[in-house]
Amino acid sequence: MRGTIHVDLAKCIACKACEIACAIEHSTAKSLVGALGEQPRPLSRVQVVSLGHGLAAPFQCRHCEDAPCMAACPEDAFTRDGRPEPSAEAVMEPVLLNREACQAQKKCLRACPFAAIRMTRDGLKAYKCDLCIGRLNAGVQPACTDACPTGALTFVIGEAPFEGRADKRFLVVHEGTEARYAIDPEACTACGRCRRVCPQQCITGERKVAHVIDPERCIRCGACFLACRFGAVRVTAPASVLTAATTSTSQGGE
Repeated sequence: MRGTIHVDLAKCIACKACEIACAIEHSTAKSLVGALGEQPRPLSRVQVVSLGHGLAAPFQCRHCEDAPCMAACPEDAFTRDGRPEPSAEAVMEPVLLNREACQAQKKCLRACPFAAIRMTRDGLKAYKCDLCIGRLNAGVQPACTDACPTGALTFVIGEAPFEGRADKRFLVVHEGTEARYAIDPEACTACGRCRRVCPQQCITGERKVAHVIDPERCIRCGACFLACRFGAVRVTAPASVLTAATTSTSQGGE
């Protein structure tokens, strides 16, 4: 089975059920009690991040069509369907990381625009979302979408489509939401980090001039939010979305 994870941040209540399910899936025991007893503790490949205004979103590897991690790794540790180079047949297979091939050079960490690749606690290996490839091969949806209680994470079976304005395809899509990213000109230092990581190239701005996101091209991927060190990238949303998020959060805590 193959498909795409769709993220609707308006439905996320930051319960972190996805994080727990991911860690369990990547444990040896495959159970919560067993995972808690393992050393080292299994690590989640998905991370729930607060966006402000009561909004939150899960972030993980997007399995980009032109995955920069694959190009950056000198050891060819990243593959699609076992191949170090994308092909017409395997272009939208999940991007997998061969832990044995990883030499901890960290070039992939610098190349990833979504900060989705991390190092293990001992710093010896990189790790990332593998879209639960074992589950997919068994005809079962990823652990994070299976565990999400609100539908903020859903798995849609089928070939990855081009989403709205996107110039390329991803296997994890954030565009289906009314929330928008915008840059606060008062907080922006014009460092250019957001512009460099934007996969859609929809951020403009010169040195010493506050940058601007083109709302007509933005695919709400959140790369700029994750990259900004000064809190200049803000999330805005219609009142209906903020109300829905607040209501969901309140109900989730009851």
